[in-house]
Amino acid sequence: MAGPAPSLEQRLDAIESRQAIADLVHRYARHIRCDQPDMVAALFTAEGTFEIRDGDPDRSEYTVRSRYDGREDIHAHMAANQGKPHPLPLLHNHIITVDGDAASGNAVMEAGIYGGTHKIIGEYLDTYRRLGGEWLFAARIYTIFGGASSL
Repeated sequence: MAGPAPSLEQRLDAIESRQAIADLVHRYARHIRCDQPDMVAALFTAEGTFEIRDGDPDRSEYTVRSRYDGREDIHAHMAANQGKPHPLPLLHNHIITVDGDAASGNAVMEAGIYGGTHKIIGEYLDTYRRLGGEWLFAARIYTIFGGASSL
């Protein structure tokens, strides 16, 4: 038996939260595209995680390529790559699930590498937290699909 239907307020909060999270993801992509590493770390919680993996879209196995914990570590990683070839992210199939002040999402990302000849295709698995009314990344995990990427 199903529980009570969500209230109008709960439904509105879920809609507004999904839109705010989608905007967060697109701001991240814009900052990557525009080579603005100083803006990227601010999109994460203070203890947020950014991890890059190698794997396949149809398997659960993966290897961790790199991991950065906390805004300072994420910023250091992004800043070290400023001015170098970088992705021009295109996001697809973004799905967001909201549960109060926590949420999760995933999206496929494909990108050409600006300043280079490579391409990259993979999937983001994200967790989000709402802190002080603002949605931020708690964890952003990107799995690079090796069979479809040239990095």
